Amino acid sequence: MNSADAGCPCRSCVLRRSTRPSRHEADPIVQAVTDRFHARSREGIKHYGVTMAENNAPTRQWILDAQEELMDAILYLERLKVDFDD
Repeated sequence: MNSADAGCPCRSCVLRRSTRPSRHEADPIVQAVTDRFHARSREGIKHYGVTMAENNAPTRQWILDAQEELMDAILYLERLKVDFDD
């Protein structure tokens, strides 16, 4: 990407900036999480056809989506607790 693309608002440049790999992290745990964020971003763009920045969902929808994600997380944790109860 050249310096002219750095602030370009076109969909192609925004997509390229949002999915390019970040610099290598010194901490391998941070790098693994960063890599997963980038992969998840690419999957979301492919599935929904827009970046998070381009998603113009109303605020209420963002709240509902976040609640659903957090409820799923609670269920996953509750299931994992079963392994420790044995």
